Amino acid sequence: MDTTERIRKRVQEGDEGRTALLEMLREQPGDTHEVISALTCDQRDIEAGAAEALVFLAEEAPDLLEPFARRLFRIAAGSEHQAVRLAIARALPLLELGAWQAGRLAFVFESWLDDRDPAIKRAAMEALVALVPQRPSLGPRVRREIERRAAEGSPTAIKHGTKLLETLREF
Repeated sequence: MDTTERIRKRVQEGDEGRTALLEMLREQPGDTHEVISALTCDQRDIEAGAAEALVFLAEEAPDLLEPFARRLFRIAAGSEHQAVRLAIARALPLLELGAWQAGRLAFVFESWLDDRDPAIKRAAMEALVALVPQRPSLGPRVRREIERRAAEGSPTAIKHGTKLLETLREF
């Protein structure tokens, strides 16, 4: 079984598989690119599993993903798969990004605010707020966008927007 197959197998095994994947990638960090590649393999089940693994890695071992930030930006800008987009919105703000990277990523997430899918819109708003601590100059722009989107949305959107604005209070 080659590396790609082992990684895909681990990704599909749930929590135990993700833990084994983390151990495997700690031993061979260069293989992390296989997880990233699985996000765009055109097999929805594998992409969904890789998306879950991406979030897991961002939470448990962001250092493994940071060298792939540029590649993840390209995937974020081009992916239409909901599971991948939601995972990217959760994972990328957890990485240590430079100010320019956080700014560039903010543009991607802002573009998602026009998506028809409410889950994507919500994830984009949460991701934007999560980027602000890394680049505080984004604070006013993100605040205005969330205020505008919440005012145009449903009662649930207003409530969620208000909660996010509370998070931005110090910025």
